[in-house]
Amino acid sequence: MIPKTMRLHMANSMLSAVRKNWFLVGLVVLIPLALVLASSQPPVWFVDAAQSVPTSICTAAILFLMSVTLNSRRLFDSLRKPLPVLTACGVNQIVIPLLCFPMLVLQKSADLRVGLLIAASVPCTMAAASVWTRRAEGNDAVSLLVTLITNGLCFLITPLWLLAGSTWFGTADASGSLQFGSLVGRLVLAALLPAFVGQMVRLSQPVERFVDANKPVFSNIAQSVILMLVFVSAFRGGIQFETTGMSRNLRHHEFVVVWGCCIVLHVLAMCVIWKITELTGFAEEDRRACVFAGSQKTLPIGILISQATGMPFSILPMLMYHMSQLFIDTWIADLLRVRATQPDQ
Repeated sequence: MIPKTMRLHMANSMLSAVRKNWFLVGLVVLIPLALVLASSQPPVWFVDAAQSVPTSICTAAILFLMSVTLNSRRLFDSLRKPLPVLTACGVNQIVIPLLCFPMLVLQKSADLRVGLLIAASVPCTMAAASVWTRRAEGNDAVSLLVTLITNGLCFLITPLWLLAGSTWFGTADASGSLQFGSLVGRLVLAALLPAFVGQMVRLSQPVERFVDANKPVFSNIAQSVILMLVFVSAFRGGIQFETTGMSRNLRHHEFVVVWGCCIVLHVLAMCVIWKITELTGFAEEDRRACVFAGSQKTLPIGILISQATGMPFSILPMLMYHMSQLFIDTWIADLLRVRATQPDQ
């Protein structure tokens, strides 16, 4: 029999862990919930409501909320020594997609194939890279600048990689949903413009003070909208899964393979960055920043593009990559923080 005080302590510890990792818990709960609801003959009004959620508008709102909380004044510190920033950007936007290409042949499902390329080609996360860089006691000015550069160029870089995948590996369907021009326009309106407006709004000192004083609120709102988009996307995928009989074409081992590829991509990127920064003699705090900013991928833009494909399960690799990086990078950040306290390293 477990004593009452011990049970209370265990319950409090569990609640504290849930509060601290509520976003990850939300992902774990909402995705299966959406799939179960989709398979249980939901009411028509619920299906119509899910189908009518404006993905582009929600993505724009998320990126505005994330952008307005970024303190761009600190970026000038990194501009004086741009090599760490350029290294992280290069790995994030060039090396990871190139590493992804051989893995595409392992994917038997068209949805998972295009989804893996989406996960590899989207930009760095807007907030998490800096959070984990600070946790590892790295130079968050580097991670901030990598975030702004990769997100600012995503309207061009991501469509180019998807065009290459469509041409060389047939990752996009014949409907033209991933045509270069239309995808560029979608990303400019839903990603580049909101991020730019967020930084412009922040130039007002009263706004800057208000945002900085309420940064957790802005972050929680943005993450809540992301969870809503994840739920809606999974629900839409479940509906299409049921109505088209896709279960006959997808096997459980295919999901295991693509998730393994997501983990390998992320870890390989971290290893490549760590080795490059060692060979080039970067400062230790810059190396830690590069590891996270160069390997992480953003979820909102991944959701936006996967919705544009018309392939319901193309969202899964992006979710897998995002969830994996949360676990892996927490562990890596703690290791690097310990390393930072050792003077002989």
